[in-house]
Amino acid sequence: MLRRHFVQLLVSGILFVALGRVPRKANAASPYAFRHGVASGDPLADSVIIWTRVSGSTGEPVRVFWQVAADAAMRAILRSGEINAVREHDFTVKVDVGDLPAGQQLYFRFIADGVESTLGKTRTLPSGELDSARFAVVTCSNYPAGYFHAYREIANRDDLDAVIHLGDYIYEYGLGGYATERAEELGRVPDPAREITSLGDYRRRHAQYKTDKDLQAMHAQHPMIAIWDDHEICNDSWRTGAENHNDGEGRWSRRRDAAIQAYFEWMPIRGVARGKRSRIFRDFRYGNLLSVIMLDTRMYGRDRQPQTTPEMSVEMVNGVLGDRKRRMLGKRQERWFRESLQRARGTTWQVIGQQVLVAPVKVPDLEPFVNLDGPSSAPRDVLEYTIAMSKYNPPMELDTWDGYAAAREDMFADLAEFATNPLILSGDLHTSIAANLVPANAQEPVAVEFMPSSVSSPGISEYLPEHRPGSASEATLELNPDLQYLETTRRGWLCLSLTTEECTGEWHLLDTVHSREYSSSVDRRLSVASGRMADGLYDS
Repeated sequence: MLRRHFVQLLVSGILFVALGRVPRKANAASPYAFRHGVASGDPLADSVIIWTRVSGSTGEPVRVFWQVAADAAMRAILRSGEINAVREHDFTVKVDVGDLPAGQQLYFRFIADGVESTLGKTRTLPSGELDSARFAVVTCSNYPAGYFHAYREIANRDDLDAVIHLGDYIYEYGLGGYATERAEELGRVPDPAREITSLGDYRRRHAQYKTDKDLQAMHAQHPMIAIWDDHEICNDSWRTGAENHNDGEGRWSRRRDAAIQAYFEWMPIRGVARGKRSRIFRDFRYGNLLSVIMLDTRMYGRDRQPQTTPEMSVEMVNGVLGDRKRRMLGKRQERWFRESLQRARGTTWQVIGQQVLVAPVKVPDLEPFVNLDGPSSAPRDVLEYTIAMSKYNPPMELDTWDGYAAAREDMFADLAEFATNPLILSGDLHTSIAANLVPANAQEPVAVEFMPSSVSSPGISEYLPEHRPGSASEATLELNPDLQYLETTRRGWLCLSLTTEECTGEWHLLDTVHSREYSSSVDRRLSVASGRMADGLYDS
């Protein structure tokens, strides 16, 4: 009887001291605030990362209490504790909360000097038998390029297990740089207004993005599994350099390490920054239904992109592209990837999140489709050069796996040997894409690929004005029969739903990111059947 009453007291939250509940009262005079919201991420069956940042300190450490509960009223406290927000980590707070129940919806908050944060909602991974799972997949959220309506749409969903972010969570450019043409009009001028290169710069840019109310709402509603792409550091980067970095901007290693440190401080990701050897490749298991394997195709092991010039012959270009030594993942990560696929054999699906397009895509002759006198964000000479090069049907982009063709074939061989139902998620191109992934000299796909459009970054259509909208996309689909879907004009996100029988990708696209008023609609649904990967994608 006594034990039963004790349990009832525990569950009701009356035993504040035993449960670590923080006696508090509102403190309107406190200098502290949680202006950047709350976030959670990297869920496991028994733990999850919770995150926030404390504003208002003049430099002194700030004592922060945290709580995780089973209910939104925060009465059934499961775990609690305290941590100091300190200058050395930009007053960000990141707690890896363990000893949590599997497959549970949970709630969390932070308290500093009587000031409460927004209430956050998160979820641990399920274990055992699982019938279904659903994810939002996003990429390329450029603050000055437009509003984050896609994040708002995701925040309004209550049927998602997690958000998978495939990179370009922030952009490094300053005002006057890429995709900032409408920044002043939209009230979204990048902060700082210059291109970011230092630790303080990267911290300020992360802070600005996390003041966005739509982004805050999404983070407060769902846990995130995130990887970086290039713009969290610098455009078209590889492990030892980047296209958008020059000697006048200081040592590359200093800039890279500063960007990585800020990323680990400001994102709800497990681990700490370790410079060039920082690892963001990791995996997650959702019961027996699926494994999520996140790769780093950007910083960890990537060799420099192929270097070609207009003076090179087609034979010379093909020789450069066929270089077997050029790797995307690096040997260590390739080995880890094979091991992860083998660990995932007990799950129906293997969902592989990575940064760039895997499918081979050749560009059609663009001259019949491009209107050189139409509005474009690209200079006319760039458009003319693009049209001239398109007559050779080159790969769409050498920063993708097209620039690492031998490494791609090796990955396809690993998928054929070790995976059962592999699905690849890709970002970076600001384009909605679905493709069957067919190895060279093969007839059937070994995997399928889903790519969401960007959250706000401009698409190809904003650079290639067409005489008839969609005509270049139609020609691209005709030239590349393994492409099943290509939409270049609208921004949005991907809803990925998985059951034991099939996986479905659903592209949610917006009519605008340049107005507070917008509409959203489903543009396409494509599925693949479990155990029938060789049949490829079909409309559903």
